[in-house]
Amino acid sequence: MPDKRVRFDEFELDFGRFQLCRKGNPIRLEGLPLQLLMFLIENQRQLVTREQIADALWGKDVFVDVEQGINTAIRKIRMALEDDSVQPHFLQTVVGRGYRFVAEISVEAAAAAGSEGGEFHITAEEFGQALMAAAGLHPEEPTEPPKPRGGSSTT
Repeated sequence: MPDKRVRFDEFELDFGRFQLCRKGNPIRLEGLPLQLLMFLIENQRQLVTREQIADALWGKDVFVDVEQGINTAIRKIRMALEDDSVQPHFLQTVVGRGYRFVAEISVEAAAAAGSEGGEFHITAEEFGQALMAAAGLHPEEPTEPPKPRGGSSTT
């Protein structure tokens, strides 16, 4: 995951830690809305269509209520940022098309990362690992206890 921080207004979004803060205080924002916010920021000032959002968040082969999922994620982002849909400072709705992140941002990237203005990419595995880490789970550890061995023995 990119080691990058983006600042806008009094917010800071840490891509590497998968965390949004306001004035240095973490803001609770679920994984999917946070991933959508990252995607919108990566495409700052560009129209991001609902189709692009669906592909980025769920992929082409996932069968979920994408429209409702996008609406819910946008609503949660607006609540976290205390943004107004009528007079937005951060997230502009382009009716019938999609959304645009309109705030001025400043980007801090680690010097060793060597990323120069590339697109934001995250694999499903990386996203799953970030969610598990945020939940305090470790992907390399089993999530359920091993089942006892029973039945016949052939020794």
